[in-house]
Amino acid sequence: MTVTAIQIGLDPDVIDYSSPDFTQFRGLSKDQLRAANDENLAALRAAGYQVDNCLIDFGAAGAEKARQWLDAKHYDAVLIGAGVRMVAGNTLLFESIVNAAHVTQPGCRFVFNQAAKATPDDIRRWYPDPEGALR
Repeated sequence: MTVTAIQIGLDPDVIDYSSPDFTQFRGLSKDQLRAANDENLAALRAAGYQVDNCLIDFGAAGAEKARQWLDAKHYDAVLIGAGVRMVAGNTLLFESIVNAAHVTQPGCRFVFNQAAKATPDDIRRWYPDPEGALR
């Protein structure tokens, strides 16, 4: 069966790129983040993975949107973006997403990117073959 994945990350439109939380990502801009997001989706889909893209806001609104998407269908892999994971102020958001995935997606693999760029190899660490879903 084809590997299904959801990519959950901050909507590029909600980020203040000049804030100390996000200046750690040197040179990151709204256009660069949007392009990386779109390129990652396109590359994963071209490689044969079925991928949904869930762009979220900060805080409770973002956690709720991610939970709704996670509750809507089965995913083999849950990709959570660096802006959610690596910003201390987003710890509760990250925790909420992980806990929602734990409940709604038993057996899923968590996948974490290492930079704001297209990185299909991140999912390949767990699913090298897009037809190799573990169910």
